[in-house]
Amino acid sequence: MDKILIVPDIHGRKFWEPALNFDGTVVFLGDYTDPYGYEGFTYEDSLQVMNKVIDFKKANPERVTLLVGNHELHYYDKKYECGRFSDDYYEAYHKLLTGEDANLFQLCKQIDNYLFIHAGIVKAWYDSHVEELKKLGETLEDQVNNLFRTNPDAFYEASFYRGGWSEAGSPLWADVHELIEEPEHFDPDIIQIIGHTQLRTDEPMIKEKFFLLDNRRLYLLENEEIKLYED
Repeated sequence: MDKILIVPDIHGRKFWEPALNFDGTVVFLGDYTDPYGYEGFTYEDSLQVMNKVIDFKKANPERVTLLVGNHELHYYDKKYECGRFSDDYYEAYHKLLTGEDANLFQLCKQIDNYLFIHAGIVKAWYDSHVEELKKLGETLEDQVNNLFRTNPDAFYEASFYRGGWSEAGSPLWADVHELIEEPEHFDPDIIQIIGHTQLRTDEPMIKEKFFLLDNRRLYLLENEEIKLYED
C-alpha cells in the first residue's frame, strides 16, 4: 500500500493546507463547511476553503478523494438540516455539491482493508439496509456510494447519541460510542478510518476496528500504522 494522507474534518480551518504539497494519495473525510464561530473562522472562510479543496481534487483527480460529511448533507437538501446550517450560504454550497462538480464527491473509499468514511458504518445500520446495498454493486464502496445517490434519506438516520430516533446512526451520523459499544463489527476484515466525532485531545483514538482522527491534524497511513503527518 502506498502512503495515504488523511485529512479529517476541516470546517473552514487551515490545518489541511500541507496536503497541497503531498504527492501521494490524499483522502478528505468530509465536513468542509459550517465553521465553529469560537475558532474565528467564518462561513465565507469555509466556502473559500471548499473551493480550494475542489480545485485540488480537479488538479489531481486520480489521487485525491473527497468524502461527504453530515455538514455537507444539509446543503444537498435543506430537509437534512442540522447544527450550524447556514441559510445564507445554502445556495453556494448546494451548487458546489450538486452542480458540475457533483461527481467529485463520494460517501466512502476503500483501499485494501481500510474503509475511509465520515462517521463509520454501524452494524445495526448496515443490517437494516443490507438487502438494498447488495443490489447496488459488487463492492462495499460501490454499494454505499450508490445508496447515497438513490436513497439519501438513509444517511440522515441518527441514534439517540446524536439527537435522533433511529436504531443506529448512518455513515454520516454514527457516534463513536456506537462503534465502541457494538458487540460485533459489520465486517470483521474492515478497519474504518473516520472523523465526525471531534476529539478534545491531540491524540487520535485507535481501536481494533476503527481509527478516529478528528482532532484538527493530518495523519499518514503507512505500513498499516497511523502516525501524525509532519510536512
